[in-house]
Amino acid sequence: MKVIIAGGGTGGHLYPGIAIAREVLAEPGNEVLFIGTEQGIEARVLPREGLPVRFIAVGKLKGMGLAAALRTLAMLPRSLFQSLHLLRKEGPDVVIGVGGYSSGPVALAAWLLRLPLIIVEPNSYPGLANRVLGRAAKKVVLPFPGTDRRGFFAAGKRVQTGPLVRTDIGSGDRAKALRAFGLEPGRYTVLVTGGSGGAHAVNMAMKDAARRIAVIPGIQVLHQTGEKDQQEISSAYREAGVKAAVLPYLHDMAGAYAAADLVVSRSGATTVAELAVCGKHAVLIPYPYAADNHQEHNALTLATTGAAEVIIQRDLSAERLTEAIQRRAGKRGEPPRRMETTAAREIVRICGSYVRKD
Repeated sequence: MKVIIAGGGTGGHLYPGIAIAREVLAEPGNEVLFIGTEQGIEARVLPREGLPVRFIAVGKLKGMGLAAALRTLAMLPRSLFQSLHLLRKEGPDVVIGVGGYSSGPVALAAWLLRLPLIIVEPNSYPGLANRVLGRAAKKVVLPFPGTDRRGFFAAGKRVQTGPLVRTDIGSGDRAKALRAFGLEPGRYTVLVTGGSGGAHAVNMAMKDAARRIAVIPGIQVLHQTGEKDQQEISSAYREAGVKAAVLPYLHDMAGAYAAADLVVSRSGATTVAELAVCGKHAVLIPYPYAADNHQEHNALTLATTGAAEVIIQRDLSAERLTEAIQRRAGKRGEPPRRMETTAAREIVRICGSYVRKD
């Protein structure tokens, strides 16, 4: 079968799509094509992953100012035309929308062309685009437990699965990963990540906390900062005497999780799903401007299991962050139970059910 996956913009939308693509391609003869935007993370990541992608022109809508929203609305006819053209040309059996800017026009085009449409909502609170598109979809896949408490989607369309992550997540070798990042075995390793582009507020909190963290016995840090903050954060750890590997981007997330005892991060859908599958303790700092406050919903879902502490960004400080890290480092006990998942496999099975058997 041939599957088109639409969406991206951020890692939280793109990486679930990559997990699905890998499962589709595990069957010989299957094909996958992504449709995204040139401004999104997919333009950089998908070529590196060896996955084909085509681009359409589409802008942000929700959370933007009036002028930007009007520009996006003016672009919608063009976005829809491009999507219709691509779908007619490629002739997919199934279209999957994973959220993000390009998901809307492509999903609408699929509905107009009467192509089977599957919506995947990776967050614990459904986004605006998926709430609307769910009405046109054949199935709506919900990896988070209890995502649709408000009943946005028809009961007959909902498919509840476990976390949707890439197949390599949870399979890394700790000793090998520590060597690769230049870190030492036997130390308590804190992984700090703010998502694909880094998180400035989290970076600055860790910078201010560096001297306090330095007194925690045997601690070391693996920190993904984004491009802009790398030098400043690296200098802060060095001056504080903290053993640290500071990188602008982490290509080997499987290795990063394998190396980590504790993760300090935002709480995007992909991050929280990966933490659940890897069985890692976490300190989560939800991005306060996420659509529908979905990152806080995501974080609280993990916190209810006892695997995470949540610090709201307005309450974030060097003292608060240090205390949370010290609490977790002081326990150093059994990690949280790892969650098993067959989400990608289930989605591919659903796709197959809509393929015409000629």
